[in-house]
Amino acid sequence: MARRFTPVSFAAVVTLAAGLSVTGALFLAVGALEYAKLAEGFQQRANLRVAAIRRGLDDAVEVLTVTNQLFRTVPDVTQAQFSDFTRPLLHRYPFMVSFAHQHLMNHAERLAFERRMGPGFSVTELRRGGSVPAAPRERYLVTEFYAPLHAHHGTLGLDVAPLEATAPTVERMLRTGKPAATPLVAVIQPDRRDSFVLLMPLYRAGMPVDTPQERRAAWIGQTAALIRAPNLVHTILQYGGLLDDPQLLLRVYAGEGNDLVYTAGTEAPAQAALPAWVPRRLAEWLDPRHPHAMTRRFDLLGQTWQVRVEAAPRPFLDNHAGSLIALVGGLLFSVLAATFVHVLEQRSRRVQWLVDERTADLQRSNARLNEDVAARKRTERALQESEHRFRRLLALSSDWYWEQDANFSFTHITDAFFDKAQVQRKAYIGRTRWQINPAFLETKTGREHHERLLARLPFTNLEHEITGDDGVTRWFQSNGEPVYDDQGEFRGYRGTGSEITERKLTERHISHIAHHDALTGLPNRILLQDRLAQAIAYANRGGRTMWVLLIDLDRFKFVNDTLGHKAGDQLLVTIAARLRASVRETDTVARLSGDEFVAILAEHADENLKADVVDRIMAALAQPITLVGKEFGVTCSIGVAVYAGDGTPAEHLIEHADIAMYAAKKLGRNRWQFYHDAMNNEAEERLRIEGALRNALERGEFVLHYQPQVDLAGGHIVGMEALLRWQHPELGMVPPQRFIGLAEETGLIVPIGAWVLRTACAQARAWNGALALRGEAPLRVAVNLSARQFGQPDLVDSIAQVLADTGLPPACLDLELTESLFVDDVTQAVDLLHQLKALGVALSIDDFGTGYSSFSYLRRFPIDVLKIDRSFVADIASDADEAAIVVSIIALARNLKLRVIAEGVESPAQLDFLRAQGCHEMQGYLFSRPLPAEDFERMIDRGHRLTPVANLALLQA
Repeated sequence: MARRFTPVSFAAVVTLAAGLSVTGALFLAVGALEYAKLAEGFQQRANLRVAAIRRGLDDAVEVLTVTNQLFRTVPDVTQAQFSDFTRPLLHRYPFMVSFAHQHLMNHAERLAFERRMGPGFSVTELRRGGSVPAAPRERYLVTEFYAPLHAHHGTLGLDVAPLEATAPTVERMLRTGKPAATPLVAVIQPDRRDSFVLLMPLYRAGMPVDTPQERRAAWIGQTAALIRAPNLVHTILQYGGLLDDPQLLLRVYAGEGNDLVYTAGTEAPAQAALPAWVPRRLAEWLDPRHPHAMTRRFDLLGQTWQVRVEAAPRPFLDNHAGSLIALVGGLLFSVLAATFVHVLEQRSRRVQWLVDERTADLQRSNARLNEDVAARKRTERALQESEHRFRRLLALSSDWYWEQDANFSFTHITDAFFDKAQVQRKAYIGRTRWQINPAFLETKTGREHHERLLARLPFTNLEHEITGDDGVTRWFQSNGEPVYDDQGEFRGYRGTGSEITERKLTERHISHIAHHDALTGLPNRILLQDRLAQAIAYANRGGRTMWVLLIDLDRFKFVNDTLGHKAGDQLLVTIAARLRASVRETDTVARLSGDEFVAILAEHADENLKADVVDRIMAALAQPITLVGKEFGVTCSIGVAVYAGDGTPAEHLIEHADIAMYAAKKLGRNRWQFYHDAMNNEAEERLRIEGALRNALERGEFVLHYQPQVDLAGGHIVGMEALLRWQHPELGMVPPQRFIGLAEETGLIVPIGAWVLRTACAQARAWNGALALRGEAPLRVAVNLSARQFGQPDLVDSIAQVLADTGLPPACLDLELTESLFVDDVTQAVDLLHQLKALGVALSIDDFGTGYSSFSYLRRFPIDVLKIDRSFVADIASDADEAAIVVSIIALARNLKLRVIAEGVESPAQLDFLRAQGCHEMQGYLFSRPLPAEDFERMIDRGHRLTPVANLALLQA
């Protein structure tokens, strides 16, 4: 019977169209999910690597920061110390090629450095590809220390300043105040630039570094680390476990030229392009290449880094298994459904029995399929649990593995733990941590750990110490997570552990360096603040007092200047040891700075604080010390601040002790003083005066008073001394003794003294002009020069300029100098005095006899006038010794052909004595007090003279 073909039925066409539509929609949806999953997974892995690289670069900077701290905390670092300090860093961070310390030095310091390094050693520079001796120049940036020393290959002593990358990198470092990285340089292979140098500045201690100008002025050198970029990136990825992903292609570029420094993964091979008629979505779906790539750029210390991550090709089925199944299954299902509908419609009656049989077969197949699906789900669940366990163990992996039961008792520990801890297995198996070490639960860490176990929470980085059978205490770190069975019942804990003894010892060493003085081993400022806060808290709890002692050595500068800094260091070490021995173990002794120490004495219930403890400390420090083979005695001044639970901040206690110490020094040194509020008032008054003094010149608050100088032979006025007065709007007329010394200390005396000189010269010029019109002789004006002014390099030029500007003849100016100006450098003082004398001015020694006078000074100095101090004149009429001194000074001046002026003449008896001895001139209250310019002008207009009658009238008035 011939087969009869019938047209496709409408129902079959509709079924096929609906199936194809559903298949297409399902295919697109599954494909989108696949691409979204690919994109998300790629982004996570790529971002993880970028973050690891950036974090690793930051860690490299931290390593250099640790090295830099060596030079900030340890004075006079040696090559051996530098090598010992950097050796563990080079071992721990293999990408660190070397460390170096580069010192900024002038030519004289270069010669000293070459002599110190030994015969034949020379500072070198790179020129024409080789190392040659450095040419002479003003400054060098020399590699003073290098590690590892055995591999320096000529780097030690190399002047890096001429290198092309040095200048811009150093400029950026000083401008920003942060470490800086050089551009890529070639180290291993000359044609491959794959290394860079990290630089971190070193500043001179005590100098401000807030602005670029201050940083440039304080800059004395830098620490440097040579880093190979490929090794750095490889180490970062290796430590992060990020090198085992074959599905990623990683490229790392560095520098402005985007030099490729690291590559990981295999680049995707070129693929043949699909025909243009293939739809875009289908072309993307058929393309085996991963469609994602990511590029990240970031700057580190002026160095540009670029990380590019691309996805490697993946097997077609790995990418499109779901969409392929949906597409093929949908197509087959659509065709089968259409065929089935067609056959069902055409042969529904004839194949009814076949449909029933097929339905039964389908039910049996469905049952078997359900069983297969259930079995597959169980398998997948087991695989997921196994994978989860594997990943957790991988994340927690370290040196050994352990397990605990539901009661937290150890049931299994690998042998590595017992080998490292040197303990017996029987001491741990079947016991909990707190059964092994009962004191564990008494610590904060132990209680928190026990609470996490009871809460069934995972824990990480649990640090604990174990004393082994060999008596050695070691530190360990453990990580763990809870374990549950299939029914969700808690079964115990499992985890890993590792030994961290070396890390803990390193942390303790670094902490000790950071909190203790490198020379004496005493606590430094940081630890002192912590100890002081603890002492205050203890005093508050017990209601007891606490003393803070600030101890300053009286003659330390003399030791440094005469015996050298090495002897000074030995003295500080000895003083520190004596301080520790003179106080109780519960007390704290710290080094504040230089030769200043701080002691914190706490009062206990069985022992009250008494002044005897301060006397004991002073007696201990006063014992003779042998320095450089010579016996030397040193004293100290101590200020004591008492804390009695009044809430005084810690920093104020040290300030109060400091104020009291300076009060002890003012009383003559080698003594101690308790702080009281009046001292603080004096300090505040000093600050108030200093603040007002800084603006007094600009506000025109200074005035000059003039005291006449009278010729004793003729009785007429021959000159006047200009005396500074301060008319403050609130304080009134401030006495000179309240602000002159402060102006000297702060340096304000220089502009103030310049104003006094110019004002006095201008006033004298005006008076002398009026006297000339009356045919009278001109007057001299005497102006005091301070030590600060005498030390100014432009002193002579500035005085010449004042004389030129005011028109005062040089012979009418008398510069008064104190003897203390000549003590430090006699040769320089002689030269300067001769330059002043060349201007034509007169020079006088003020307060003669009260300082460090030497007859040889008078012979060498071009002095015109000796002024006898008022302390000698006061008692010449009643004290034979004082009279003898004045007679000697007048005789000395007469023999040296010098003019003599007596100060402070207040009685006729003093005047008669001075006249009888041949004194030339006088000034004092007997004739006139210092007068404002207007009153002095009226005096010279009246022609006031010194006569016996006038003297008696003045005394009676």
